[in-house]
Amino acid sequence: MKHPSLQRCASDTQPFPRKTTVVWAVIVVALLGAGAFFMFDRLANGLSLTGATNAVPWGLWVAVYIWFSGLAGGLYLISALTYLLRIPRFASVARLALGMSIVSLVVSMIFIGIDLGAIRNSWTVLPFFHWSSPLSWEIKAYIFFLIVSIAQLALVLYNDRPRGQNRGNVNLAIRVLAGIGVATSFVGPPGGTGMFFAAVKTRGLWEGGITSVLFYVMALVSAAAFLIVVCRLLARLRAQRVDEAAQTGLVWVFVASLAVLAFCVFFQLAPILLSNDPRSGVAVAAMLQGYLAPLFWIGEIGLGFVVPAVLLIAGYATRRAGFTVAAALSALVGILSLRYVFVVAGFSAPLLEGLPQPIYLPSVSEVLVALFVLGMTVALFGLAVRFVPLEKAGAAEGFPGEPDSCAPAGGGPRPGDAIPLADDAAASSSAAPASLDASAYSTAYEGGARDGARA
Repeated sequence: MKHPSLQRCASDTQPFPRKTTVVWAVIVVALLGAGAFFMFDRLANGLSLTGATNAVPWGLWVAVYIWFSGLAGGLYLISALTYLLRIPRFASVARLALGMSIVSLVVSMIFIGIDLGAIRNSWTVLPFFHWSSPLSWEIKAYIFFLIVSIAQLALVLYNDRPRGQNRGNVNLAIRVLAGIGVATSFVGPPGGTGMFFAAVKTRGLWEGGITSVLFYVMALVSAAAFLIVVCRLLARLRAQRVDEAAQTGLVWVFVASLAVLAFCVFFQLAPILLSNDPRSGVAVAAMLQGYLAPLFWIGEIGLGFVVPAVLLIAGYATRRAGFTVAAALSALVGILSLRYVFVVAGFSAPLLEGLPQPIYLPSVSEVLVALFVLGMTVALFGLAVRFVPLEKAGAAEGFPGEPDSCAPAGGGPRPGDAIPLADDAAASSSAAPASLDASAYSTAYEGGARDGARA
C-alpha cells in the first residue's frame, strides 16, 4: 500500500529562559549547601549520624532508594511502549522516559550506597559473587539493567544522525535491547527489589508474592505521575505546547495502575488482619493505629489514593490539566509515604518475644544528607534535559526524516515552534502538530522500515 511521505525533524526545542536556569541553579546550590556538612560527616564517620539501630537497620535512605529504583523501572517500562511495542501515542515521551530512567537508577544507587556502611569497599560487589545472596543477585541485575539502558539510549541518539544509513538495523537493535530491559525488570528494578523484600522470612509484612507485584505497580504509578508533571513543566518553561495525546495516554496508565495498586495494598493487609499472625500483626498495628498511623492514613491513603482520585474526577469534569498535575504530585508523595511505611513497619515486630517494639525516627542529619543527594538529583535531571536531546523524537521513535525538511505539509508550524499555552484540555490532540498524529507516526514508521530494508 502506498503511503504519502512524511518528514519530521528532531523536534527543535526552545532554550530555557535565563530566569529558569538561575532558579534551577539556586535550588541545586541550596540543597547541596543544606546537606554538605552532614554528607561529609557520613563519609568520614559512617552511620553514627542516622536514627537507625540494630533493631531497625533500614530507614529513610532505603525508602528513598526504593522510590527512585521503582521510578527508574517504571520509566523504562513506559519507554518500552514505544521502543518495544511501537505504540505511537507515547512516542513523544519515550526518549525522555528512557533518559530519566537512567538518572533515577543512578540516584537510587547513591542512596543505597550511603546506607550500606563502608562505601570504600563497595567495589567488591563487582568481581565477587555469592550465589546464595539475594542482594548479590540484585546488584548484578541493577548493573546489567543500567548497561542495557545506557546502550539503548546511545543507539537512540545515534539514530538522529543526518541521512543515517541502516536505520532499520539500529531500530531493530533498540527493540532487542528494550525487550532485554523489560525482561531484566522482573529481577532488577522494580520487580527484583520486591522479590528481595519478599525473601526476608523473618518479616511477615514483607513475605509473600504480593510484595513483588506491589513494587511493580508502584513503579508504574510513580513513572506515569512523574512524566505527567515533568512534561507539563518542561512545556511551560519552554513556552511550547505539550503533546496532549501522550498526556492522555499517561493519564490512563496512571489511573489504571493506581487502581491496581489500591487492590494490591488491600490484599497485602487483609490476609494479615484475618490470620492473627503475631509476626505481621504487630507491624500492621503500627501502621493502622501506632506511631506510623498518621503517615499511613494521611500520606499513603490520603495523598496516595483519595486526593488523586478526587482531583482526577475534578480534572475530567472541568477539562483542566491543572487538576491532573496536582493529582500526579499528590500520588508521588503518597507513593513515597507508602515506601517509607512499608520499610519501617516491617521492623516493628521484635524478633524475640519480650523485647520492646522497635521505633525508628529519622535524625535531622539523616534528612539533610537526603537533601544533599536530592540536590545532586535536581542537578543531574537539569543537566540531562539541557545537554541531551531527551525531548526530541526522531528515527528511533518512528519519525525518520532529514533535519533540513522540518516544515510539515500544509504550511503549519514547525515542531518545536513557540506557541501560546493552554491551561486546559481544549488544546488537545486535535490541535497538536500533524507530526505527532498516530496515523502519521504509523506512516512514518512503515516508511522507515522500508528504507531500512532497502539499505
